[in-house]
Amino acid sequence: MDAIIPAVELQQELERFTTRFTDRITQATARLDRADRTAVGDEALRKNLLYASSAIEIATGPDPEVNLLDMIVFIRLCRAALEKHWLPNLHGAQGADLAEAFAKAERELSEVAGRALSPEQRGQVAALVDSWLADNPEQFRVEGVRLADFSAAAGSAAAERTSQVKGLLSSVKLAAHTANQAMLLSERALFLAHRLPFLWRLQARLAAREILGDALDRLLQGPDAPLEKLGRRVAQLARWGALSLGLAGAAALVSRPLLARR
Repeated sequence: MDAIIPAVELQQELERFTTRFTDRITQATARLDRADRTAVGDEALRKNLLYASSAIEIATGPDPEVNLLDMIVFIRLCRAALEKHWLPNLHGAQGADLAEAFAKAERELSEVAGRALSPEQRGQVAALVDSWLADNPEQFRVEGVRLADFSAAAGSAAAERTSQVKGLLSSVKLAAHTANQAMLLSERALFLAHRLPFLWRLQARLAAREILGDALDRLLQGPDAPLEKLGRRVAQLARWGALSLGLAGAAALVSRPLLARR
């Protein structure tokens, strides 16, 4: 494939796209994080981390042209999983902003692909994504799936898909050899230096929430949970206390006439 835009320029385009995408995803998931249901908020934070880290990982890969293919796959798979699984089963109408963020991302990425890939290559990528979705209708954790993973399954259909993936990757990698690798490396390093602190903060928030959730589950759930034991002990003491009060009351009633006679 003759590169329509230089590799360094494509690298910069992908970095700008990734920044816009992560900003929109962060804003959309922040609204979900404030939902009344804890499960919705926890999953929103997890999605923010998975979406952002995957996009940054793709954008900083060694070959901008391959990165573009992987980004197209990533956005399309995540949007499909969101619409088929997460919106109807968890987020509902509250996930509208997240769905719109993916819709905008797909439109913007299509414009970049229109300047970097031929119509045949764009059609191949779309057909490969549709084929993979048809073969994996129940998979909704798709953030880590890349174009090369499409060839992992067995069977004749997968064998044909493997051939298509290899041909597509080979055609775009031809352009990468002429790129200024030193400039590409500096671009990736600068981009990562700006984005990694954001990922670390997200990871710390998610880790803290999961640790707290595990601790609460340990305290609250099961017959051997500490709070369950404490509750049983309190109930036992309350029963003994009620019995003691009852006996004391009965004794007072019996002793009152005797005291009156004196």
